[in-house]
Amino acid sequence: MSNYDGYCNPEIDKLFDAQSMEGDQEKRKKMVWEIEKRLAEDVARPVLYHNRSGTCWQPYVKGYTPMVNSIYNGMRMEDVWLDK
Repeated sequence: MSNYDGYCNPEIDKLFDAQSMEGDQEKRKKMVWEIEKRLAEDVARPVLYHNRSGTCWQPYVKGYTPMVNSIYNGMRMEDVWLDK
């Protein structure tokens, strides 16, 4: 993730990690709103988009494996096919 505005808050980083590991949906929602509130108070503008979570798949697309170490490799689609 790029940090274009130089924002750094170790407490927020800990909250990001904690909410990611929380299994209770309601507790996690409250944690995310707390993170949102603190970011707004700090006037922070972090980039929260992540390619893997922002990628959509259709059930008939087979053989696609998203890469975890880069957004630039593995996009040749040699092993991908449409099963319709």
